[in-house]
Amino acid sequence: MQKKLIAVAVAGLLATPVAADVAVSGSVRVRMDYDGSQWQVKNSGSRLRFKASSDLGNGQSAYMNYEFGVDAGKGSIQTGTTKRLTYVGLKGDWGSLSLGSQWSTLFNTVGTYIDQSNVYGGLGYWGEGGGQYRMPYSVALSTNIGGFSISADAQMPGGGDDLDRATIGTNIDVGSVSIGAAWQDNGDNDFTGIGASMTLAGVGLSGGYTDVQNKGSGFGVLGKLAGVTVAYEETDSVADPTIWGNYKIGLGGGASVRIELANDGTDTKGVGILRMDF
Repeated sequence: MQKKLIAVAVAGLLATPVAADVAVSGSVRVRMDYDGSQWQVKNSGSRLRFKASSDLGNGQSAYMNYEFGVDAGKGSIQTGTTKRLTYVGLKGDWGSLSLGSQWSTLFNTVGTYIDQSNVYGGLGYWGEGGGQYRMPYSVALSTNIGGFSISADAQMPGGGDDLDRATIGTNIDVGSVSIGAAWQDNGDNDFTGIGASMTLAGVGLSGGYTDVQNKGSGFGVLGKLAGVTVAYEETDSVADPTIWGNYKIGLGGGASVRIELANDGTDTKGVGILRMDF
C-alpha cells in the first residue's frame, strides 16, 4: 500500500505543470524586396515564441521567453547566429533580473528613438558599429530609483575576457517628452548615446545622437503623421546619409502590410512586407 501511495504522489508531481501560464505566439513576415536592381522574395524576421511565467509568492515571479527564428522563404527553422530572444528571469517590486539572449540596454534606452524601421533604418544608431539590438550571453537588471528607470547589463561570451561589454542606461519622462541615455564600456570603442521623443501639434517627433570612441558619431531624426514615418540618418563611417520612410496598413486579425522605401545616395530601395502575428 505504501509503495502505491508513493507512486501516486510521484505521478501527481510529474503531472503538475512547471509554469502556471504558458503562451504560444509568433509572426510570419515575408517581403517583396527591390534592392535597386532586382526583385526578390525574402524572409523578414519571422519567429515562433513560447512565453511562460510562474507566481513565486510574496509579489515575486519567474518568467521566460523561448524564441526561434524562422525563415519563411525557405520554410525552415533558422540556425546559427540569428540572435533571437531566449532568456529566463525573476521580477518583483524591486525590478527584474534576467539572463540569456535579450534586448540590449543600448537599444531600449537609445536605439528605439532612432530606429523605428522595418528594414532600412538605424544608420545613425549602428553606423559606427556600436549600436546593439539583441545581446547574447548577457545578464540584465532593471529597477526604479527615485523616479528614474535604471537599466544595466553585462555581456560575457566564452573566450577572451570574463566581461566583454557592460552598459548602464536610463529612461525618464519630463512632461510630454521621453528621454533615454546610455553609456557602454566596450574596450577601446565605448558607446555614448542619447535619444528623445515627443508629440507636437499631432506630429510624433523622435531622434537621437550616438558616439563611438575612436570611430565617430551619428544621428537620426524621425517624424510621424497619420501612420507615415519619414526619417533622416547619417554617420561618420558612411559617406552619404540615408533617407527612409514607411507606412503600415492594418488588415485586421493580426494581419498587416508594411511598405518601406529608402535612398542611400546611390540606390532607391523598397520592400512590401505581408505580415501576420498570432
